[in-house]
Amino acid sequence: MEERTGGIHSISLPVPFPVGTVNVYLVDEEPITLIDTGVKSDDSLRVLKDSLGELGCPIDSIRRILITHGHVDHYGQAKRISAISGAQIFIHKNDFQRIRSMDQFWENLAPVLRQNGTPRDSLEGAIDYMKSAVRSLAEPPDDVCFIQDGDEICFEDLALRSILCPGHSPGLLCFYLEKKGILISGDHLLSEISPNPIMDLKSEGAGPPSTSLKKYLDSIEKIRGLEVSLVLPGHGEPIQGFPGALTKILSHHEQRLSNLLSVLSMGEKTAYEISTALFPKARHFEVFLGVSEVLGHLRILLDEGRIAWRSKNGLDYYART
Repeated sequence: MEERTGGIHSISLPVPFPVGTVNVYLVDEEPITLIDTGVKSDDSLRVLKDSLGELGCPIDSIRRILITHGHVDHYGQAKRISAISGAQIFIHKNDFQRIRSMDQFWENLAPVLRQNGTPRDSLEGAIDYMKSAVRSLAEPPDDVCFIQDGDEICFEDLALRSILCPGHSPGLLCFYLEKKGILISGDHLLSEISPNPIMDLKSEGAGPPSTSLKKYLDSIEKIRGLEVSLVLPGHGEPIQGFPGALTKILSHHEQRLSNLLSVLSMGEKTAYEISTALFPKARHFEVFLGVSEVLGHLRILLDEGRIAWRSKNGLDYYART
């Protein structure tokens, strides 16, 4: 636990994923506000209560919960905290709808993974893992208030501005404290890893069914002009070199596009085959993440005319043009 700047405190909570922890942030000005919540687990709730107590803000003093995005490590125990404190829960409507429609997402996801060459055991393993994680580590909130892009969230002496940054999730919100040059980024910007734009399954027409990477890169451009001296991310250490962090992300994806084209130089392949070439050690949920990222890059390359797509025997194949 550490105070990052006047009134904003970082609390690290345990999560049962390789990343290890998630950062949530307490704003100790009235109304006392928690940004993200961690997963729904006894360990997470215990660490949160202990940390809040050390800050002199017991959990029942929380009046407002802001959710950056609808992934279990960020909203999982929001409903539980709200039941204890009476806090209102705020989230963007796109991610609220995503949380409430996960069963439909999994039903739609299976044929997409299958069409893109994912073997049945890998497909079922990935979806079973996601179902188990969501059902055991999160409780969908019912009564929420919606935050829109550009909303001002006011406190006694400061104000946060919400910035809609779709990509990693369709309704991801960053919160910008312009007065101090602080950006609370959720998973839009991370210090040690590049966020994975999760496939959205909503694009139309032939080819890769995901435009989430394009949206993510557009969202990076959207925040480029902000005056930011400190980024407080959803995982890992704070980021102080904001322009360099954006450049690093853009360079990463340019390199990934180049790597993908190199794989296709050996002949046409499915998205799953490309993913296994790029991420040979991926297992279970990581298979989904790998295919999801590849589909995002394929969508960009197809739209730019640098690759071609065709369907053969019920599978989608891609080749260099």
